[in-house]
Amino acid sequence: MKSVKYRLDISDISAHLVSVNLSFKPVDAIHELVLPAWIPGSYMIRDFARNIVAISATDSNGPLTLQQMDKQRWQLHCNSCTVTVTYQLYAYDLSVRAAYIDDEVAVLNPASLCLSVSALQQLPHKVHINKPVSRVTKNWRLATGLNRATDTDFLGFGEYQANSYQSLIDSPILAGHFQLAEFSIDDIKHYLVVTGDNLTDLSRFSGDVEKICRQQVTTFGSLPADLTSYWFLLWVTEDGYGGLEHLNSTLLLCSRFDLPAPGQADIDDNYQNLLALCSHEYFHTWWVKRLKPACFAQYQLAAEQYTPQLWLYEGFTSYYDDLALVRTGLIDGKSYIKTLEKTISRVTRNPSDTQQSLTDSSFTAWTKFYKQDENAVNAVVSYYAKGALLALCLDAWLRRHGACLDQIVRQLWQQYLASGTPDKALQLVLQQLGFAELATLTDNWLTQAISLPLVSLLPALGLQLTLRPMQHGDDFGGEATTEAPAFIGAQTKVVNGLVQLTQVYHGGSAHQAGLMSGDQLLALDGRKISATSLPQLLKRSQSGSSLTLHFYRKDRLLQSQLTLNTALQQVAVLTVAEQALCDAWLQQV
Repeated sequence: MKSVKYRLDISDISAHLVSVNLSFKPVDAIHELVLPAWIPGSYMIRDFARNIVAISATDSNGPLTLQQMDKQRWQLHCNSCTVTVTYQLYAYDLSVRAAYIDDEVAVLNPASLCLSVSALQQLPHKVHINKPVSRVTKNWRLATGLNRATDTDFLGFGEYQANSYQSLIDSPILAGHFQLAEFSIDDIKHYLVVTGDNLTDLSRFSGDVEKICRQQVTTFGSLPADLTSYWFLLWVTEDGYGGLEHLNSTLLLCSRFDLPAPGQADIDDNYQNLLALCSHEYFHTWWVKRLKPACFAQYQLAAEQYTPQLWLYEGFTSYYDDLALVRTGLIDGKSYIKTLEKTISRVTRNPSDTQQSLTDSSFTAWTKFYKQDENAVNAVVSYYAKGALLALCLDAWLRRHGACLDQIVRQLWQQYLASGTPDKALQLVLQQLGFAELATLTDNWLTQAISLPLVSLLPALGLQLTLRPMQHGDDFGGEATTEAPAFIGAQTKVVNGLVQLTQVYHGGSAHQAGLMSGDQLLALDGRKISATSLPQLLKRSQSGSSLTLHFYRKDRLLQSQLTLNTALQQVAVLTVAEQALCDAWLQQV
């Protein structure tokens, strides 16, 4: 059978270079070779082709004409014999989206490395990964969700296969020093790969991840019918966090101190965040990797591909990721409610909550959500966080009427798996199931830049929500402290020893005083401002008082009057009002 073949060589670890040989039998006189501009699941143009440092093409007759047409596309003039395209890429992107090489690990996303060949994308694609020849790579192994060739050992370097180009670029490759654990769910092997030597309790981590996976299977009723194995590829660094979903795997990035220490009995915040990340990406096995917006049936990877549905796929996933932890008993209800407070506060404390709708946030993710600046708190809603709160509102409304969100999720999964979801799939399913009123409400919550009715809906889950003024930049909820200083309505950081404004909230005290992002604060009522003195100075000032503020704006010394008004930004305080209702919700009763 005809196929497109790649050979990947980690040619220079110190220089972070990957050499690629691409070979294929032409079917046209001219083929286009294209490297994606973005990777599915991460909605931002990344221009992977910028990392190509050299490229050429030959066949048995000699060099071929290879003309670059734009930033990521080449035109290749072919004869009738097999073509070999040789190119080299720079691989030093410390993220889950591209490629990275050092002496401990190689992270290889084919989307950032493998050129597609026009007219041949539906053929089988084979990748031969050669083991680097170096003292530091002697004990390297390789893990990937790609299918192994019959002569390639388990976790070995060699040949791997995909049934199409789309499948190839949906299969990250992780090579290096790692530990491996495994478990099975419904006879499907799940592998947990953890890079490095991390002094962690791998058995405990694997057992916790297995519990989460089983809970997500319960949500949908079964594993996807086409799933034959699943790989958690965990890249452990000094300081990192992130994940990206793939068809039968996920590539995750975390700090080594997110992992559970040997003998650690509790689940601290860092470990909870890591488990939630695993939960989030595994939920995507159903929810975006198989069920997806109809427009994503075929990804168009040369330019932005727009959809107003990201709130459904990332928001619902964000709702179920932490929920799975409490439903499995990994965390208790109190810890979950504290986490939920933070999610609510991330939305309600920003003026953007009433400036951008969820559908608009989804549609403009390419240029707004993924390219946030100092004004994002005023203009950009997170379709992750607010999408999760929409799911929470739906669950509360449905439970008040004898149903639950799990039923809606399963109906969407069953009804639209083959076709993909149209833009109003959720509203249509709600109407079909007899929830016409909720369908109308949902449409308004999605398309209007309005706050969600959490206060009125959460009692159906046994919770009472109150909102109070934000007290400081890291205030994400909980009961107010008695000695809290006034909040100036801006986020700050220390730059060259000076307190600098990084974000100014519309309507807050700093905004009303005419302050701007980038201003450096010097003195308040004649007293020097530092990171430690500012909260103390504010604490000693009465609400409503007007204080003289001196500050630098670029190279100018300026003065303004700062009036300490109550913060307009609101954060969440959640209490359990009816324990039985809360328990029923959290335990799926």
